[in-house]
Amino acid sequence: MKALETKEYLILADVKTTVSLKIKANNKQEAEMIAQSQLNDLSVANVKLELQYLNNEIVKPNVEDFYIEVSSIEERL
Repeated sequence: MKALETKEYLILADVKTTVSLKIKANNKQEAEMIAQSQLNDLSVANVKLELQYLNNEIVKPNVEDFYIEVSSIEERL
């Protein structure tokens, strides 16, 4: 009896997440400038993603593409 041959498949999926970054600045405008600089798509060389499941299994998918957009800035007291 011939053994079944396994094949490799490439699965592409979009994962949407919100990240936070604490920045010290003198005002909201300065904080926004620093954030835009640090989160600039063109200056980021690599994005890594790790998914940890409830059973503690860890999967590290390759990030094929990414897009960064600052959606809000809040002052922390």
